[in-house]
Amino acid sequence: MCRWVMTMNDSFELDRVAIRMVKESPLYSDVNLNSPQAVVKLMADTLKDMDREVFAVVNLRTDLKPINVNFVSVGAMNEAMVHPREVLKSIVLSNSLGVMLVHNHVTGNSKPSPSDITLTDRLAQLCGLLGVQLYDHVIVGPGDTYYSFAEKDALPVPSFHLARSMDELEIGGLKVAEETEMKTQKKVSFTVAECGEFHNMGEFHENVANAKEAIAILKSIPGERMNGIPTIGIRVADTVQPDSYTEIDIATAKYIDMDILKSIPEIAENKAAQFALAELIHGMPEAEVRGEIPEEIQKKLQVVESREKQAEQLKDITDKLEKGVAEVFTSDKYQELLNTMAKFPNYSLNNTLLIMMQKPDAQLCQSFTGWKEMGRFVKKGEKGIKILAPAPYTIQREQEKRDADGKPVLDADGEPVRESVEVKINAFKVVNTFDVSQTEGKELPSLGVNELTGTVEGYAVMFEALKQVCPVPVEMEDIKSGAKGYYHQAEKRIALQEGMSEVQTVKTLIHEMAHQKLHDMEQNEQAKNQSRGSKEVEAESVAYTICQHYGIETSDYSFSYVAGWSDGKEMKELKASLDTIRRTASEMISDIEEKLEMLVTEQTKEAEVGVPAQNNPLVQEIVDKITEKAVAKGFEVVDKKAPENVESQEEKKPVEKKKATKKKEPAEKKQTKKASVKEALKENKEKVKKPEVKKTKEICR
Repeated sequence: MCRWVMTMNDSFELDRVAIRMVKESPLYSDVNLNSPQAVVKLMADTLKDMDREVFAVVNLRTDLKPINVNFVSVGAMNEAMVHPREVLKSIVLSNSLGVMLVHNHVTGNSKPSPSDITLTDRLAQLCGLLGVQLYDHVIVGPGDTYYSFAEKDALPVPSFHLARSMDELEIGGLKVAEETEMKTQKKVSFTVAECGEFHNMGEFHENVANAKEAIAILKSIPGERMNGIPTIGIRVADTVQPDSYTEIDIATAKYIDMDILKSIPEIAENKAAQFALAELIHGMPEAEVRGEIPEEIQKKLQVVESREKQAEQLKDITDKLEKGVAEVFTSDKYQELLNTMAKFPNYSLNNTLLIMMQKPDAQLCQSFTGWKEMGRFVKKGEKGIKILAPAPYTIQREQEKRDADGKPVLDADGEPVRESVEVKINAFKVVNTFDVSQTEGKELPSLGVNELTGTVEGYAVMFEALKQVCPVPVEMEDIKSGAKGYYHQAEKRIALQEGMSEVQTVKTLIHEMAHQKLHDMEQNEQAKNQSRGSKEVEAESVAYTICQHYGIETSDYSFSYVAGWSDGKEMKELKASLDTIRRTASEMISDIEEKLEMLVTEQTKEAEVGVPAQNNPLVQEIVDKITEKAVAKGFEVVDKKAPENVESQEEKKPVEKKKATKKKEPAEKKQTKKASVKEALKENKEKVKKPEVKKTKEICR
């Protein structure tokens, strides 16, 4: 709050103000106000008899003990005007890290109105931006009725996106004139005509979505009533003005005409049309292709064919996954696991969020007593994870006695008879829970291996490709909870446990990438309503599928993991998510393949121009492994710059000659056949020359 004032001597002054809170008369309670629930009870008793709506904010400390209460608004009988600005004032001035909202309904119905829901959602978003947790919004009705958003699991989860670059900013009204004219969007579809010469004779189908449907319609036209030659056409239309389009008949049952595209650039140069034509050619293998297929359509035809093969491969892999998980359910270990998991509580959405905020890498949480009953004990010095637990209590309340019809019972003088009744009040208290990583003692049963072992061919390139494909940062750290990795929803990053095997590291990274892609609640609204078990089944299944595609075996781990998170032998989570798993795996494989091909191409070029091995991560990785094994067997590492004696120089000459003769072989192979990404990875690995071992047990490095 400031103003500029011009004085007589042409100088300026800026008023300075201070904003403070003022204490008012307190509310009194017969119980200690050391918890949010106690304050809610006090507020309920205060507001229940009000003759107009009152909206209040209860500010909380980090330990959830109340700081103060601020009455924001006092309105009419059926509404109270509440502006977020007024709500946030006391939150900021109180240095509050958590709040509870309380207001009353005078009319008798404590169910939230649309305005109540909208206000709660808006305040949840604003509190999220401030870093303040909205714990509940309680609506108090007359008597003992109330509605709790948290208790009903209806409390909104803050969801907002912050721009990370200038390109993400959407600033209206600041565009220059040239940018006001938007590119016209085009829609590609097929047509099917019973008579190619005259479309108005016989059947005519337009706006057919894809080539598969168009081919099916063409084949369904009865031969005995044909008025001409049936054709399939392709149409490129303006989405704003659908009547403005370019269309051409391109195929019959016997041939596909590619020559005609030369005269229709609107179709020939449209990328979506190119892809549609590639699908048409692929779907009609028996038809003759007249003319040369344009290069762009040939590329897209390869994509369509590889996609179909990949779809079949992914189906085989997921079928194998389904069968493997089903076998786990028949094992003796599964029943032992069920008996143990039955002892763990099922937390509400709000408590799950509280756990995630305090310990993002938490896996299995249980109370202090619960762990003790399972033979495990909380480690000394470990701090509990704060959650809310039901703490209902009863009170005696006098009220008018009513008969079976709900009418007041009157005494001899005609006065209403009053009676004392016991009323149950639903409330909450703060309790501690502990993650399994905070305990020690008796081992929990498991279905499969605890960690995968083994190496991955071309690990350095594969790991680098995954990191570059991943849209969030990937970091290695020492995860104290014992988890292999986790995706941090708030910080938008993936953490992996240090020191794991190559197989486990790659599998875990793909698992967490699947979580980021499918279960980030800001990007995917459905993830908010998805169970933890369903999310874990999807992420592990995607990781297993992609690893199988690249020949990385994770069955011993993945089958048991999916079974452990499935709710019963029916595997409803897995079966319901099969399409999602296949689609997600396919999309990620395409991205990984593209990145791998680029990295392998770069390394091949570096190898051809003689780039030193230490600059190539794949080559350096292999050299380091060979060196490590050689040192373990008693060999010594010798610096390359060290002077060599005559004998060692003579020994080196034939080795160099041998290298020169071998160098021609990969070049000849390259001319005869284009290698796939997997073959290129293997070929690059074979190109690396193992360091020569000398008789003196020395190794050059």
